[in-house]
Parts: sequence; C-alpha cells; structure tokens
Amino acid sequence: MSLCLDVFAVELGPLHDAIGSRDQDLLRRVSYRSAGQWTEEDDYFAEEIAAGAPTSRDATLAVINGGPFTEGYGTQYGSAFRDICGTMFADFVLGNEYFSGFRTGWLVDVGKGLEQLGITTPKLDDLVFSGMPRALPDSEGIGYGEWTNAACRAGLAQWQASTPRQREALHPEVLAAVENCVAWMSAAAEITDQFPDEEYGVAAFLL
Repeated sequence: MSLCLDVFAVELGPLHDAIGSRDQDLLRRVSYRSAGQWTEEDDYFAEEIAAGAPTSRDATLAVINGGPFTEGYGTQYGSAFRDICGTMFADFVLGNEYFSGFRTGWLVDVGKGLEQLGITTPKLDDLVFSGMPRALPDSEGIGYGEWTNAACRAGLAQWQASTPRQREALHPEVLAAVENCVAWMSAAAEITDQFPDEEYGVAAFLL
C-alpha cells in the first residue's frame, strides 16, 4: 500500500480554533481553493453520499460549525480538516520528498533512524498516529499528528548533538528521510523566530 504524508508548518492554536469557529469567510476560502478537488471526491464517493455520507462541502461546514457529525464518516471530516489546514497555511507547505509514495514499514525505519541519532523528542509516531483533535470524530482513513514548537526545538538540539559517525551509520535513504524531518523542525523554529508573536509547530496528514 502506497502512503503519503502531507506536512505543514502551522500555528496549532488557530488551527484547532478553526473547528467550531463558524467562520464563514474561512468556509468561502476553503470552498474556493478546493472546488475542483471536491467535485472529484464527491464523484468518487457518489454511492456513499447517496447512502448518507456528507459531501465534501457539508463535511467542511460541519467541521467549521463544530458539528453535527454523522456517525461512521470520520474520514470525510478528517479530509475536511486537512482542506482547512491547507487553506489556512497554504504558504507553509513543507517538503515531503521522502514521505510520498511509501510503505507503512518506512515509518518504522525512519523512526528507528531518529532514535539512533538520539532524536527522541519529537517522535515520528506522534506526527502520524496521534489522531484528529478531540473536537472531531475519529478517522480511520486519514492519520494525523502534530509537533509543538518546543518539541521541534528539542529535536533540533538533539540532531545538532549527533555526530557525523552516527549519521554515516544510517542507511543513506533513512538519513535523507531523517534530514527531511529535521527540515520540518527547522521550519517551525525559523518561522516562529521570524514572527515572534506566532508560535508555529508542525501538522501532518497521513493519506
């Protein structure tokens, strides 16, 4: 099974606050940005929608309004949350060169690589398998996780403390993926340094 990890530098507070915000301007922005994608998704899930699943727009409306949520369709609401995140932080999409079109075991390999270098905060599992924010239904079809700004800075310090010998001991592709993760941490720290009133972390969606 081929998986993809979509990664963003985000202000976690405002992202969470979007759930239940009833922000109609945000709904319009998401609708405009995602119109073509929504048409394709609704065509693909036409049978499910006929059986009671929410359309892409209805799922997004429910997330922004904080409900109501139709039981059994957590994936649709998770997808809507991803569209909201992608709209709010469209300028902060992070590179996923080593996390696009991968097998599940790859996450285990990279996680072990991070640990071998002493990078234990943050953990890759936290970025993938933490689950949707509590205000949303559980989603079986889309994984989600976050790294706080503090966790990113701790990870950067651990990366900087690792030695060239430790890094060379990793398989080259694993090391490249670890460096991809370090780039996400760096982006969160650097954007926050640039805008001190805004604290950025990392959010990721496993598709």
